[in-house]
Amino acid sequence: MRFGFWGFEFELPAFTLLSGPMAAAKPLFAQRFIVEFLNVHPEYDVLYFATSSPVCGVLRNLRIFGMDDEGIRGITFLDYQPSCAQVERADAGYYIGNFSEPEQLKRALDMADQKSIVVIPSFTLLLIGSGEKERLVDVLLDWLGRERVVSFVAVNSAMFGDHNRKLAENADNVLEFLKRRDEVYIRPLKFRGSAPREDIPFEFPREMFEGTKKEVAERTARIIREKKVGR
Repeated sequence: MRFGFWGFEFELPAFTLLSGPMAAAKPLFAQRFIVEFLNVHPEYDVLYFATSSPVCGVLRNLRIFGMDDEGIRGITFLDYQPSCAQVERADAGYYIGNFSEPEQLKRALDMADQKSIVVIPSFTLLLIGSGEKERLVDVLLDWLGRERVVSFVAVNSAMFGDHNRKLAENADNVLEFLKRRDEVYIRPLKFRGSAPREDIPFEFPREMFEGTKKEVAERTARIIREKKVGR
């Protein structure tokens, strides 16, 4: 299957790694892709790991991008909570778990099927403070290699370089997000399909970006504090 989005012609299914510094709008790219893809392929569902952003913030962004209530109902949220001893269903379409624990990450991923879009907006946050970083990477790559779904995994390019390189080596696509003053550009480092040869600007509502950036900073700080207390 081929799907055109933001100047890229994706060949799907594919594992796309979104790499770049903090506050470079990487999750917004995946969120916008979800909305546009589901408009054409409503038979797909979404497995969304709420790592660095709260579920309420993700829902707000999806609605701004144009997702309706029917589309929202097709999303299963996996809320990252480091204190959880196991993955638990908290509500319809809403689970909680400690996805820094390899077995919980695998159980969560197993909720997807071949007509799912899997999004992990900050795999870096799962690695922070984990004593099983290599195992987490292996669990993710083993699952993605076996299931072959549409997936987006975002990482902070300034942290865990060895693990990021392993992810990039196994990804079908690697998109680097670059900040230039108040603008964000995307540079395809590796792409299976058709991609622009030059850096392409990624546009989004500025107010949404500022709100998301604040939410991410607050939630990330809270989760890191929880990890330190739990040691």
